[in-house]
Amino acid sequence: MRLALVILAALCLVFSVSAFADTVLFDDGATDGTYNGFFIDGPNPGPFSQSISDGFVATNSGVATSFDFGIWVPTGTTPTTVSWWLGTSEFAGDLASGTVPQIQYTFHNSNSYGYDVYVGHIDGLTGQIQAGQTYWLTLGNANDSEFTQFDAWDVSGGPATCLYAVGGVEQGGCGDAGEAFTLYGGVPEPGTLAMLGGGILAAAGVVRRRLGV
Repeated sequence: MRLALVILAALCLVFSVSAFADTVLFDDGATDGTYNGFFIDGPNPGPFSQSISDGFVATNSGVATSFDFGIWVPTGTTPTTVSWWLGTSEFAGDLASGTVPQIQYTFHNSNSYGYDVYVGHIDGLTGQIQAGQTYWLTLGNANDSEFTQFDAWDVSGGPATCLYAVGGVEQGGCGDAGEAFTLYGGVPEPGTLAMLGGGILAAAGVVRRRLGV
């Protein structure tokens, strides 16, 4: 009987931890690929040394996990690396930050500006996001398979506020609407919290029996 309780408790805890559904925490619009893009080769030295920071008001609460974004690269090349920062102020990474050596991507379109456009996917985010609060997603240090650094973040015309910096020094507004990105997060599915509570109670019962309480 004790073994059965231990197994039940363990299963409840495992499934409650894993039973989190991805939800959209904020969506600044789908990748367009034909209108405009802002270079994101900085703050590291490059042709422009420019980074872009998008401010947004979260529409849902959850723990950030990943994001998709539109990226332009010169025709015939593919996206490789990008750095990202997620924070509570512009260009900040107080919630999470990282550099991806190989972006996961899906081809979107080729445009008349001499660029191939891809939808990139980035995993590995962390940080609690609260609906109604303002956060900033910043992209920079992007490069491609030919090391041109002529790589840009697709402009979607979404509601985010766009700022740019050169060499890490903020320059002000981008003069355009926000860029194409969708931020995802983990949110407990219905019943997950009850399952977690059941696991904790079952574990507590095992402990009480062992202690003879």
